[in-house]
Amino acid sequence: MRTIDPDKHAAQRRAVLNAAKTCFARYGFHKTSTEAICAEAGTSSGKLFHYFPSKKAIILAVVEDQQQETATYLNELLQREDLSASLLEFLDAILHLSGSREERRLILEIVAEAARDDDVGALNTSGDELLGERLATLLREATARGQAAPVVPPENAVRFLMVLIDGIFSRASVDADFDPAKERASLRRILRGTLGLVGDDADD
Repeated sequence: MRTIDPDKHAAQRRAVLNAAKTCFARYGFHKTSTEAICAEAGTSSGKLFHYFPSKKAIILAVVEDQQQETATYLNELLQREDLSASLLEFLDAILHLSGSREERRLILEIVAEAARDDDVGALNTSGDELLGERLATLLREATARGQAAPVVPPENAVRFLMVLIDGIFSRASVDADFDPAKERASLRRILRGTLGLVGDDADD
């Protein structure tokens, strides 16, 4: 019986997943063919379907992968000593992602597909809940350490953050003159004021 090298298997699966992300960002979920993903990944259809039985399976895997990356990043931010700086760093990450045409289009494609497909919708909802829960934990811990003093109840502050994230991505997608990076200083000041973040503001 042939032995599967788990590291090689994971690397090949990752290559297909990364190729799918590139294609989905470029053409959208429905206009992307499995042939296009194979070409981008430099692999055969047989190998692609070995890792993913259908295009929908690839779409679901992409959504899950995006969520895992977000969760891992937020968990890393939670380990920092200065959580007010973590919240500001999170804003910088959002500005960076929204400034990338490929990243922005992939994220918005997931949101659009969530409205069309129940399975993607369920995954997207769980990811949204996870994001809200991690942000709430960040804010509660920062408050407990005296590094934040939100001017509104924590649940409202987290909703504000979620609306801010959605707004940045939406505005960047429809307004060619909107450059997320150029809004950094203003948005950091707004975030500091709304969340009552303490610490060095020289970077604003």
